[in-house]
Amino acid sequence: MNCALGPHPAVRLLSLVTLGACLFRYELGALTLVFGLLVGATALGGRPALEGLRRALKRIRWLLLSIVIIYLWVAPEPSAGDSMALPSLADLELALRRAGVLVILVAAVELLRQTTPAPRTAAALAQILTPLSWFGVDTQRFSRRVALTLEAVPATAEVVGRAVGGVTIRKRQLAGWAEAAAGLIGDIETEAPRGEGVARLPELGAPRAADWLLLAAVAAVLYALTWL
Repeated sequence: MNCALGPHPAVRLLSLVTLGACLFRYELGALTLVFGLLVGATALGGRPALEGLRRALKRIRWLLLSIVIIYLWVAPEPSAGDSMALPSLADLELALRRAGVLVILVAAVELLRQTTPAPRTAAALAQILTPLSWFGVDTQRFSRRVALTLEAVPATAEVVGRAVGGVTIRKRQLAGWAEAAAGLIGDIETEAPRGEGVARLPELGAPRAADWLLLAAVAAVLYALTWL
């Protein structure tokens, strides 16, 4: 996707924050609609973008399962004299809503990552946090660290995938896992940055009036969905 087109990075980031603030008030219908819109926006980037979304969601599958188990069987209080009662429809809806919130947040962050390079996202964060600099907070340094982190996470995931994928682990034998771990450490040491790659934040310029109007429209729509 072409990051030069579309809204200002600060507007994209603030839209993500607004979405996160509204999500917990959404019912299942609104959650489904928002997720569909995010998938549609991701699909504009083609098959690689959708594959990236699939991988991002796959990484949280066990966390999603944990959320469902907690809200269906751990958190609900059993009825008197019936400690093994099946989850109610209300429990099921709550579990789906909590899992849906996480799925949408991951999809939204993945869309932001795909459409906005890490340095531009970090520069947008620095703009948003500018008021903190009035109190002595080094927002530029913090944002550069964010940029380095955003760039390092996908690269680290690829290294882990290569290290584990290159070893045949049969029947979960300890030797196989040890070999995979040794390969991973070797790859990390070989590909570790040598210190010359200091993140430099690009100059973004101030958001245009159209960007602020778009943010206001997005915020209004996201808030309106809380009434569905």
